[in-house]
Amino acid sequence: MEFILFVIAAFLMGFIAAIPAGPVQIETVRRSINGHLKSSLMIVLGAFCVDILYGAIAFFGIAPFLEGNRVMAVFRGIGGLLLLVLSVVAIKHSLEKQPLDFSARHLKKKRWAFIGGISLSVANPMMILWWLSAVQLFKDIGLIHEFNFKVAGVFLAAGSLGLASYLVMLSLFLYWVKRFIPEERLRKLNLGFGILLLLIAVYFIFTSLRGLAALS
Repeated sequence: MEFILFVIAAFLMGFIAAIPAGPVQIETVRRSINGHLKSSLMIVLGAFCVDILYGAIAFFGIAPFLEGNRVMAVFRGIGGLLLLVLSVVAIKHSLEKQPLDFSARHLKKKRWAFIGGISLSVANPMMILWWLSAVQLFKDIGLIHEFNFKVAGVFLAAGSLGLASYLVMLSLFLYWVKRFIPEERLRKLNLGFGILLLLIAVYFIFTSLRGLAALS
């Protein structure tokens, strides 16, 4: 019974952790409300893979090279540049006077959406800290007594599924509800998401350059 509670709690922890708005959530929402469900789900899949990677790094230390400040600065820079491109395209698309093109190629491409999900998530190494903090919380409340290989694997699987489940549910809900949203409102939403992505891109690029400058 305690093991079942542990699994459920790990899933819920992941689900809750995915709720705060970030670049992955914003891009997932933007694609869903524009009717590109498969592309949106590929963003989620890419983010899911990185969540598992960061969890494995946190639990098993399989990639200690990622702890280097220079490597993380480069990752943030790459993520920032990708966000910059996405934000410019979103803003340009939303400001066009002609009717919104819901079949826009840049939103439909599933392969690039998957790569985008990976890139946006890789730029957020704080997930490593989240995994470690979640484990410590479970130890404090008594759901984890011994953090062995089996417990780490179950925690990683349940937490990652929780993270992905929220984004999948969000994608499906917004894909369904978009038909009730007027086009002008969709245009404003696209503009808002584009501006948010632009601000996050600037922040990522700034912190990347600052980190690289500090190491030079």
